[in-house]
Amino acid sequence: MQYVSISVPSSNVISDRSLSEIYKVTIERCSLIRTSFQIVASGESYEQIATKALDDNSFNDIMEGGSNEHLTWSIRLRRYGPMQMVESKSNVKRSQQQARYGKNVRSPLRDERKAILEMKELVQTFAGKVDLTDPQCRIYLLEGLRHCNVLSGDKDDKLLARMVAKGPKTSIYRPNTRICVTTTPLCPLASFTLCNIAQIQRRGNCTILDPFAGSCATLLAAAHITTQPTASSISNASTTQQSSQRGCQSVAIEIAHNGYVNRDDIIKDFETRSLPHPVDIIRGDCTSSEIRHQARLAIGGKAFDFIVTDPPYGIREAMSSGEESNLGEGSTETISPLTQLFYAMGQDISNGTPLLKQGGRLVAFIPVQKGQSLEDCLPDSNARDAAHLVMEGEGKEQVLR
Repeated sequence: MQYVSISVPSSNVISDRSLSEIYKVTIERCSLIRTSFQIVASGESYEQIATKALDDNSFNDIMEGGSNEHLTWSIRLRRYGPMQMVESKSNVKRSQQQARYGKNVRSPLRDERKAILEMKELVQTFAGKVDLTDPQCRIYLLEGLRHCNVLSGDKDDKLLARMVAKGPKTSIYRPNTRICVTTTPLCPLASFTLCNIAQIQRRGNCTILDPFAGSCATLLAAAHITTQPTASSISNASTTQQSSQRGCQSVAIEIAHNGYVNRDDIIKDFETRSLPHPVDIIRGDCTSSEIRHQARLAIGGKAFDFIVTDPPYGIREAMSSGEESNLGEGSTETISPLTQLFYAMGQDISNGTPLLKQGGRLVAFIPVQKGQSLEDCLPDSNARDAAHLVMEGEGKEQVLR
């Protein structure tokens, strides 16, 4: 568990409420974060942290007369920490790892009740009803975390916190939950990471292209990030697409036929998760000018805001260069699919029909083997110049095991 400090600029250009909303939306799209908490108080006892919370008016909104007095709430206890010494039936002490909490590990209810009784001065002020299943205000007591003294003293080992937001439930996109699965499916953590690096925003009608779509794992993540959920849950398979507000228009290009990548199954993967499916899933080679023309027509003939993709790589999937590679007629040199795409994008720019908007972002996986640098594996500078693409920063590197 990590601590993050957020302060409002002195100019107050961003209000506390706007900053909180930005933070919440950020967490909801970050696949590497499970849950985010706001630390309300810390202390040596439950009674002490309850008193601090009252003095700081930390729960005024859910008290009688508060702005959210009717919100349902719950208090749960979570203990963390190193090895503990416990006594076995034979009275021989042994070490035991503290349980890690998850959906299959229950809270110690006896200890929860005891803690709540010690905090009764605070808890009795809450106006809403208790809901242990799906509360609107989730309050947590956290114990045993290292560096709890970030708030006050070294002896403080109990934290009172409010849950701010949860990260996306990426488990519902795992390959073993999908209807359409290819031989090399992209894991959901990688899909969400690609979209977040591209800085895809939750705003109306942004357009996204995946030119090497496969089973559309990347576009599933993009749809999740850019779709504004309503009252219906995304995990409710019976919910129709009308339960969510379309936040993007996506187009997929995939060279394989339906025997390898079934388009109907791709659509079902979106619909069963109540997400808007791609406006078109085109069968063909993205280095073909006609296929790229079809992709633009699918969004009204415009250039795309984002190109996000996991291109094929490796000896088996290398493509031989052709006329569109700009390497010269009769060339037998092989170049990567991504490099071929860059040259094709350059042709579109020359023809006045760019595939990517000026200022748009292209994000792609580039495999880097041991002993190589990222620059060694990138499409060469000629290809980047042809596509009018400029590397932002030095790239993002992630070791894969």
